[in-house]
Amino acid sequence: MKLKHLLAAALCVCTLGAAHAAGTGNVLRVGCEATYPPFEFFDSKSGKTVGFDVDIMDAIARRTGRTVKIVSMGFDSIIPALMTGSVDALASAVTITPERAEKVDFAQPYYLSGLAILIRKADQKRITSIDSLKNCAICAQIGTSGAMRAAKVPGAKVKVYNSISEVFIELGNKGCDAVIGDKPIFDYFLQARPNTSKRFYQLPEQLDAEEFGIAVAKNNPALLKEVNDALTAMKADGEYEKIYRKWFGRAP
Repeated sequence: MKLKHLLAAALCVCTLGAAHAAGTGNVLRVGCEATYPPFEFFDSKSGKTVGFDVDIMDAIARRTGRTVKIVSMGFDSIIPALMTGSVDALASAVTITPERAEKVDFAQPYYLSGLAILIRKADQKRITSIDSLKNCAICAQIGTSGAMRAAKVPGAKVKVYNSISEVFIELGNKGCDAVIGDKPIFDYFLQARPNTSKRFYQLPEQLDAEEFGIAVAKNNPALLKEVNDALTAMKADGEYEKIYRKWFGRAP
């Protein structure tokens, strides 16, 4: 998702409830931005935040003897929240970058993603690649890798929004020519909503590959080890693949 930076405007925190220092309690607070299906989103039927990241953190919490509670915040607020101790970990499709690694510690990557371009179907002949977006209006979610990649397009006017849903709406309303964002989000958007594939088209070109990681504070190496150990065990015993198939319909 999201090469997201560090602006400080909070919307709401996805907290998977736990203690700030590993071993000092049974609640693991994990910050996330819960409007990013299939990684994290609010399910109106259950009244809960669900998704791939939530299931991964549920499994980690269970393996480390903790419980999980979810509260949501804006994506551009999650790294500041971790750095100030408001949450204990982040699991929100956070791209591992050298800049972020200077501020927080990342566990081993748990998802390989990449950026893609979404356009209106009517523009298929006009927009065929990233080069076609020169001097165009590009929408993206604030603080994401999509927004950062869009800013590199020569002459582009980048319009950012708080949630990916707002971005899709703006594209549909012709407020921009294209959206740059995470490919799995576009895949989910196109298959989960009837009629979207009639209106929108995802270019086959995939841009930068990205690894998502669970982040913990620099002063919490014990929790980092627990997360790494749990992920290693989940990948070895098949639980990771089971969760992956549930949300993406295929093996990792």
